[in-house]
Amino acid sequence: MSNHQDPEELIKNFENFDWSQPSLERLKKLQSTLSKAIALKIQEKLTKDRASLSKIYEYKATLAKVFPQSMRTSLSKHEKCVFAISLGSKNFVYKERIEACIKWISDNFKNCLVLVGDSIHRLTIEVRQGIKGDEALSEAIRTGEKFVNENSFLFEEYSQICRFEFKMISEVEKQSDFNIYYEELQNLYKKNESFQTTIDSFAQKYLNRGEQVVAEQVWELRQNYLARTYLLEESALFTCLAKEGWQVFVYPGSIKTFEEISEGLHPEVPEPLKQVIWVSLRLKGQNAARGNKNSGE
Repeated sequence: MSNHQDPEELIKNFENFDWSQPSLERLKKLQSTLSKAIALKIQEKLTKDRASLSKIYEYKATLAKVFPQSMRTSLSKHEKCVFAISLGSKNFVYKERIEACIKWISDNFKNCLVLVGDSIHRLTIEVRQGIKGDEALSEAIRTGEKFVNENSFLFEEYSQICRFEFKMISEVEKQSDFNIYYEELQNLYKKNESFQTTIDSFAQKYLNRGEQVVAEQVWELRQNYLARTYLLEESALFTCLAKEGWQVFVYPGSIKTFEEISEGLHPEVPEPLKQVIWVSLRLKGQNAARGNKNSGE
């Protein structure tokens, strides 16, 4: 059969061909040739698709702010950081945004702990979908696993420059210190008006990020509780990691609560949390059509 034969004609020949005639060895050889040709075409398509996506959606991450601000000039002294992954946030849905953050981190640190917010994501699932309890937790764990499975290759591409290690929030929650810090932060919220204000402010911003289940006032109160719980749990988790020596936290966007804590505006929080250096990244589209679109949550 000619290599330049019309595809439609080639298909007709295949359909009309008497496949009982060739030997088994000949058929196996033909099968191998076709498999290689199909694999090559698939690879060509994947390469073209990836190039197309990179061209349209390529992002660049730059340093926006460092808290405390006095640490901005000495950030290079730190060799390791935590990359906090908020599941469901648009900055962690699109691969080009994730890769932009990875590239920035690999340019500035030698080691990075990729903290995947799996179990804590159950709170977002309940707020947005109304799913509760074990069902919400199971879905959250699956979402965390899916993130790792779908994006690990991005981190591997930069692994020779920076060592990336995945850690699930559900693992950190099992530490004994987590419950101690969480209770301490809950009590601080009840007693300290300034801390209560910053937590409530975050809760409102958190609820405004996506669509929530619309219901009566009782559910609205539940949503506010879940949003506050999210930040208090996250604060306790960060405290555990800070105690272990993970001092620098990198995040694409802004979380005012942690910025204020790093600036020393809430001195009553647990001691390790006060030592956190909060690094806020800015994501900017490189494509001309999207060049003016910045991202910061």
